This record gives sequence, structure tokens and C-alpha cells, in this order.
Amino acid sequence: MKRVASVSVLLAAAISLAGCSWPAGKETGGKPAATEQKELTILMQDGTSATVKNRIAELEKQAKLYEQAVPGVKVTIEKLAAPKGFAPAVQERLKSDKSADLLFGGFDPLLIEQGALADLLPMFKADKLTTDDLYESLTAMATVKGKLIGIPMAPEPLAVYFNKDWFDKAGVPQPKGDWTWEQFFNAAIKLKAGNTVTGKETYGSAIPFDLQLFESLAQSSGQSIVSPEGNRLSGYLNSKPVTDAVGLLLYHMNSSKASKVVSSGGAQIYNELSNQNVGMAIGQPVNYSLLGANPGLMSKIGVAPLPHMEKGTRANALYFSTMSILSGSKQKEAAWKFVKDVILNSDSAFQKDWGQQELLTSKAAAQKTGQQRDPALSVFIGELSAGIKPAVYKNAALASVSISEKRLVASQSVAEALAALTEMADQIDQQLMDKK
Repeated sequence: MKRVASVSVLLAAAISLAGCSWPAGKETGGKPAATEQKELTILMQDGTSATVKNRIAELEKQAKLYEQAVPGVKVTIEKLAAPKGFAPAVQERLKSDKSADLLFGGFDPLLIEQGALADLLPMFKADKLTTDDLYESLTAMATVKGKLIGIPMAPEPLAVYFNKDWFDKAGVPQPKGDWTWEQFFNAAIKLKAGNTVTGKETYGSAIPFDLQLFESLAQSSGQSIVSPEGNRLSGYLNSKPVTDAVGLLLYHMNSSKASKVVSSGGAQIYNELSNQNVGMAIGQPVNYSLLGANPGLMSKIGVAPLPHMEKGTRANALYFSTMSILSGSKQKEAAWKFVKDVILNSDSAFQKDWGQQELLTSKAAAQKTGQQRDPALSVFIGELSAGIKPAVYKNAALASVSISEKRLVASQSVAEALAALTEMADQIDQQLMDKK
């Protein structure tokens, strides 16, 4: 008996040292072990626009596919109403006792400052991965103080949509490759003159008069419209480089009357193009998928790069979203696996489906899905290399300021533009002070 006992002790010790355990799915006594289900909750903004609905539907689809592929994991898409903005809605949600693990939404400096988003770089390094497959400009913009706060997704650079028929009718060469704002406006004048329609108001171009375009113009001239801290526009929005750039735009708009002002580069641009009111329009990639629903019109539309100042550099203030892991998540490892398997995996079903509506940020996926070979989408992809952070990414409060552009739009000279920009800068600065 003593010998048997000794052998038993040695065997038990050997098993312990070897790290052996009971077979998976069993407990002592032969009872099946309860499988612990991991629950991942992804927060994203609710909304009624086609873009938001498509994004929600796609992530919900991928959540179900992931649950099927990875047993024991449940993925929930939680849609947040955001009447006062997405960041406040996220802040309020994170105060609750309910868990949350991932966040899909626009780059938001407020959430970043509050430390709500985890740094992904240590996770890349732990798995011996790099960010090389992501476009460098986007990775740089999503990195704040040395921390990668999310995987950049759905970038929205500006580019020029143009109607090929309008160019042919006016006898103007279609734009290709690098060009300047002077060339853009000269083309707009000729397009308007060569495409008049009795009883219909037409323009050579449509231009979004917003902070995204202003920042692109300013950075092309080597100057931002806002201070580095993001808290002041006076001395920046009305600086000489910005005034000269905006003055050039206004001169061509008001002297030739060939360009129409719209409030943004989104749905309004699609409306102007689909109604064939303009020969060119500066807009975001979202319009491309909308135009795709009209094959007859789509065949007439080309895309050219965003122009730059004649003596300036290419600059494109682009918005983008991120898929981030929340700092307070208790399932960071499972959340990171979801990001790797779905968002970063260039072969995932997600890339193909997401690429039907959005620009992909994985170089390999853009190549495999054909985005890099598409004549129009390849232009938008090329614009990513000139990407810069929009002014609102320096200060989230800028997204909610009220801007009165009537005086600026009516400016007939550089002096008048300077006075209007100075007034606008002072008004915005006061609003920023009031929001503190």
C-alpha cells in the first residue's frame, strides 16, 4: 500500500508539473463544465441617413457572422440616440452600469482627452503585428500623443466630381491628375457658358462653403484656420494665407457667377449632380455609392483630385471614423480579437461588404476588392496621402458653432474678405468661450 501511495503521489506531481488538467468540457465528478459566454457590446450612433443606416446594418450583419464563427461570443450593436452630439451620448452611456467594449464613431477629441479609448499599439505589438497595411496618413491622424486610439475607417476626403458630357459639350479637356484652383475656376466658367439650358439655372461648379474646404484651402497655403490648441480662430482664419486663398475662391465665384455655394460636400452635392445643375462639384466619397444607384448618370461622372493653390501643396481635410476599444471594457482581449478577425482582416467578408459603401482603409483589402483599380475610387484613395486633420478634430466644439457666411460670400475684394473672415473668427471664438 505504501508503494502504491508513493506512485500515486509521484504521478499526481508529474501531472501537476506538466500542466495537465481535466479534459475540456468536464469537471470533477464527470459533469459538463458551463461554457462562459463572452458578451461584446459595440456602441455606435443611431440616425436616419442612408449612410448611418447602411453602417448599422453592415455591423449588425458582421456581428451575427462572428457569433456563428466564434462559439461562446455574443456581439451586440447598441445604437445611441445623439440629439446633443455623439460624444455626450457616449459619455452618458459610459456612466451606466451596463458594460461596453467597442465604439464605432467619428474621431472625437473630447472622448480622447477623457481617456475613454484604449491604446491599440500595445495590442499590435503583443501579437507581433504592425499597422503597415493601413494608410499611413490615417494611422498618423488616429494616433494622439503616441497612442493609436482606434482603427481608422470610412475616410471622407474631398474630390471633384465632374460630368463628362458637360466637358465634351463645352470643348474643355476633362481634368486628370494634379491641377490648381485657378484651373478649376477657369474650367467652371467655360462649363457654364457651354451648357446653358433655357429656363434652368446652371453653374459650372458647386462648392461646399464649410470648414472642411476652408481648412483644405488654408493648409494648401501653409496655414491652418485654427490655432494648434484648437481654441482660437482669430489670427488664423483671417491670416494672410487664408484670406488670399478664400479671396481667390470668392473672386471667381462673384465675378463669373459660374460657381454655386452649397453648405456641405454630402447629399447636396449628389442632388446637384443628379439634377445635372452643375458640371463639377466638390464632394465626399459617399456620393459615389449614391450615384451608383443611377447607372445612366454614373457612366457620365468622372472624379478628379482636389485642386491646390498654384504655389501651395496638396491638402485635404478629411473626416474619418474609428473602431476603438473602450478603456473601461472588461473584455479587451475578446474585443481585440474581433478587431483583428473582422476589421483588420483583409480577407474578411466585412471588407467586401463594407467596400460597397465606404472607402476601405486596408491597402490589401482595397486591392483585393478592386477599389484601387476603380477609376473614381482610386482618386479618393490617392487623396488620402494628402490627408490632414479637419479643424473640428482639434476642438470638438467647432462642430456645433453657428457660422454666418452671407457677408463672406458677398465679398468682392480681398479687403472685404479679410473683414468678413475677421468678423467670422471673432464670432466663432466667442462661441467657443461660451461653450467652456
